[in-house]
Amino acid sequence: MLSAAGAPEQAGPGRLCGPHVTVDLRGSPGSVSWRLPETGPAADAVPCVVLADRAGCAEFAVLQDTLHHLGVPSVRVDAESAPTLRLSATVAAAARPDRPAADGVPGERGGADGVPGERGGADGVPGAGRTCGVLDLDGRRIAPTVVWARHFSPRAMPVSANAAQTLLRAESWDAFVRQLCSLAPESLPVSRPGNGPGRLEQLAGAAAAGIRVPRTIVTTDPAQAAAAMPGRRVVVKVVGEHFVETSPGLLTGVLPEIATRAEVMRRPALDYPVIVQEHVEHDAELRVYHVAGAVHAYAVGKRAPDSPWREQAGVTVTPVAAPPAVADAVHRLASLWGLTYGAFDLLLSAGEVVFLEVNTDGDWRWFEAKAGGRTVSTAVALAIRTLHLAALGNAGPPRPPELVDFLLLGTRTLGSGR
Repeated sequence: MLSAAGAPEQAGPGRLCGPHVTVDLRGSPGSVSWRLPETGPAADAVPCVVLADRAGCAEFAVLQDTLHHLGVPSVRVDAESAPTLRLSATVAAAARPDRPAADGVPGERGGADGVPGERGGADGVPGAGRTCGVLDLDGRRIAPTVVWARHFSPRAMPVSANAAQTLLRAESWDAFVRQLCSLAPESLPVSRPGNGPGRLEQLAGAAAAGIRVPRTIVTTDPAQAAAAMPGRRVVVKVVGEHFVETSPGLLTGVLPEIATRAEVMRRPALDYPVIVQEHVEHDAELRVYHVAGAVHAYAVGKRAPDSPWREQAGVTVTPVAAPPAVADAVHRLASLWGLTYGAFDLLLSAGEVVFLEVNTDGDWRWFEAKAGGRTVSTAVALAIRTLHLAALGNAGPPRPPELVDFLLLGTRTLGSGR
């Protein structure tokens, strides 16, 4: 899926280098994948997990297969095929106490068919039997219990000759999925309505929590920022996403880079802001996954920040026990930002934890494939099952991780990226 393509052009933040990194998903066919029970009246709405991503991403394909083996119904929708869906959902005022719950939804506390119930009980915990209403999706009636949207980008949707119609269609589907996340009893990556924190909010929040972050300047003049930094090298990265999608399915990487201060001080000013940070000398780099309170850590060895895309064979990934200081920092930040899921990038510098960023859409299958094992896949499947049962008011004991590992045998193993 990953390839180097094109002549040298603008690839890093404010510099010329090449070949740039291209992720080409244009050959991935879009589809809707159902994993529903075989039995039950056709008119009944099936409580199920809704997964929204994009074609070509492996994480949700593996997750959906595993949930099926665990007895959790699900539907997976990708951005590429969303415009072909037939959708109907009724949203109205809450029902009066003397009116019945929505048809076919066990224990739903909403009102008439399709009326969203309350999001949950105290502290965001779903109340017994709460769903966000009933959706008719391609002729199948479902009651979403957990909604997880990742990489669901409106830019991935097909274009038409009418530019306004293309934009309206893409933004409407994107808005619907985002609001469905807010209405569901549980949603990921965040456990409360809204998007995950941006890169600047992350750095400010971590610093306020007493966790070390690199000295950071946001600027349109990298040269001036580099001159104010200590040390011989600096890190330059974008404020937003690391990939831009210039046309549906074609993503160009604008990846972080480490450069000398002297080189960056010779660069011209830009017409967009970038992040310039001090380069922190460190003893270890960690990718740490936070999944519903559990922490799973990998030590990552690489030559440069963009090595996972440019030279995958030279990257090492090793499962490690998270040091207490690392686990504490991850738990505190996940709680601060309301994260159910997050992929944290951290450094250890003379025993001190240095926070770099957290990716709430971060992939995990690539790291698992490099390290061997399915630790994060297992944790994610168990977490989704627990949230699904809690939404139905039936939070039983979780399946043992060893059983989930066994059920994962034979599922797809290829990762999609970093």
